[in-house]
Amino acid sequence: RVLVTEWVAGRHLSDLSREEGTRMTNMAVDAVTASLVLTGFVHADPHEGNIMLGDDGRLYFLDFGLMSEVRAEIMEAFAYGIQCVLNKDWRGLVTAFVQTGFVGTPIEYREDTTGEFGSGSPEAMAAELEERMESVPGGTSRFGALSTVLFDMGNQWRMYTPPYIILLIRTFLTLEGIAGQVDPNFNIYEVSLPWAVRRALSPSTSAGEEALRGALLASDNTLRWDRVNELIEQQQLAAPAGEQQAVEAEGAAEGASAAAAAEGPVGG
Repeated sequence: RVLVTEWVAGRHLSDLSREEGTRMTNMAVDAVTASLVLTGFVHADPHEGNIMLGDDGRLYFLDFGLMSEVRAEIMEAFAYGIQCVLNKDWRGLVTAFVQTGFVGTPIEYREDTTGEFGSGSPEAMAAELEERMESVPGGTSRFGALSTVLFDMGNQWRMYTPPYIILLIRTFLTLEGIAGQVDPNFNIYEVSLPWAVRRALSPSTSAGEEALRGALLASDNTLRWDRVNELIEQQQLAAPAGEQQAVEAEGAAEGASAAAAAEGPVGG
């Protein structure tokens, strides 16, 4: 086994200006989301000590001891879920939960928290999600708000936590905490959206292809131009920093995957 190291010249968040910190945070969320929905190999511990803004202006990840591998069908489900939150498509979000394995099939529910679980409907779960997400502060902008809602709902709806779910929740909560230090109004879903749209438009599984077909084609196989325009508008609105930042973030995601592979076996 060979341990590979590389010296990186750069600064951590505490040494950056607000503008630099905002830029680094946006790049970090971009890179992690690209890893989550495109490469499937995610840095699961992106705390302040593990990310740097290099002197060359690039984003650097450090310490690849905690990584998470994500299967293609899970990547597509996460991408779909990001779009659903921003579109307030709560029924679709329930579908994304099922696809990721966070919620089982059939969906299970209990009226009394001390009782046994019985059959629950996706429509009822979606209705409760809508009510809670619309009332909690930051419901459609903060991943932490969604985590809080799901934690509360877990008393009555049966939910599962596969290892990759726990790592990915940790990853996004950590990034959101960093983002809150430089921009209290940071919307992690909007920054993630371009990558979610990109994944949705290039599915690699039969389920993803069927979802894309259903999203873009009407029942008579004619193109739904309203949906096409909506996807284009989402892509444009969610990428205010321009294409260069997206290129840098994708490079960081690919670089993190390569560096982690070179470092040898990883946890997670």
